[in-house]
This record gives sequence, structure tokens and C-alpha cells, in this order.
Amino acid sequence: MSSKKRSKKSPRSHFLQKIYTRLASYHPSRSIIALIIAGVSIFLIGGGVYDLFMNPVFMLPFGVSRKIYGIHAQTVIESIGVMMLYTLGFIGLILIYYSTRYLHNERYAFILLGVGAAMLLASIIVVEQFILQILYG
Repeated sequence: MSSKKRSKKSPRSHFLQKIYTRLASYHPSRSIIALIIAGVSIFLIGGGVYDLFMNPVFMLPFGVSRKIYGIHAQTVIESIGVMMLYTLGFIGLILIYYSTRYLHNERYAFILLGVGAAMLLASIIVVEQFILQILYG
């Protein structure tokens, strides 16, 4: 008597195997990978890890001096603002890069270059103002 044993796979393992093969064979484009890397970098440089682990104050109450909390403390509003400014500077760099692609249309390339440079310069100036305001009140 020989009995054939069937391998019984549960539907769940079949579903997980299908998900695994799809994820293993997925190849995102270079631009998506670059945007993910830029987003993670902006999150890290902007103080996202500090916000997650240190549970800082959301914002300082009106009229309260920073000297109570110290200059090393960072509020959530400040870090979100800095992240937004870094994103603005990154978009400015992207616009400057794209301006080189439109050299055949000089007017459009000059507009992209000017807008990108203005965005980059504005983000740098405002971040520096944040730092000076924290340091010198």
C-alpha cells in the first residue's frame, strides 16, 4: 500500500510567497530611489530622530523665553519648519539642475535658474535666521 502524500500549503503561506516574489522582483526607478533618499536625509538632518525619541515641547508658550528650556532644546514646530526649508532648498537645487536641460530655450532656462537660486538662497537665509534667533534670543 503506497499512499501518496500531498503537500498541503495553507492559503496564507501561498499569499506570503506571492508577496515575497513581487517584492523581490520589484525594481523602482532611479528618481524614486533618489526622492526616498532625499526625504530620509531631510528628516534626519531636520531633527526628526530628536523629535521621535526625546519628546520635545510642541511649541514654546507665548512670552516664554528660550532661556528656560536652554538653547540645546528644540521644539517640534522648529524642526518641522527647518525640514520644510530644507525641502525648499532641495527643490531649488532640482530646478537649477533642470535649467541645464533647457539650454536650447534660454529664457526658460534662465527662469528656472533664477527661481531655483532664489528658493535655495531663501531657505539658507531663513535657516540661518532660525539659528541666530535661538543663539541670541
